[in-house]
Amino acid sequence: MKITRIALVLGCLLALSACPSEETTQETSSTTTETTTEHTSTDATAGHQHDDQETPPSGVATATEAEVKSEANALPAGHAENGPQVFIARGCTACHAIASLPEAKGAIGPALDGIGERAATRVEGLDAMAYLKQSIEQPDAYLVEGYTNMMVKGLNEQMSPQEYADLLAYLMSLKG
Repeated sequence: MKITRIALVLGCLLALSACPSEETTQETSSTTTETTTEHTSTDATAGHQHDDQETPPSGVATATEAEVKSEANALPAGHAENGPQVFIARGCTACHAIASLPEAKGAIGPALDGIGERAATRVEGLDAMAYLKQSIEQPDAYLVEGYTNMMVKGLNEQMSPQEYADLLAYLMSLKG
């Protein structure tokens, strides 16, 4: 079990190292609207409940639904059929599993089967799209019980607006 966990962590680190550098990210995201959310230091395990609901770690500032929705309006229409390619290309498969996507066998992060439905029930005040955006843009805002935050913050900034919209559309399409 210990060797498996080490292998998974190494796989995740390898996938993350394939992400573009900060310079490349800044070049490709120059058309993206940047927003700043102030964060304080957090304990990744603080605030967990035992009912598979997510709760905010203490001291974390989170975006309101209105803030997340206003950013969503800046994105082009997403195409769910392109989402799996983005999911694979950005290394998401190293940490997350999706039964319908053979490449997605990760176990470090939560499985994403059914996330399109579950997302709407995770955080009071956030609809499914707002929750998914916040999970990608601010992965330390809420943590699923049993998982720690190992996700790269601001992953959306490493994608074009179209890639990000396609990824979100794909995740929203993952039902039951």
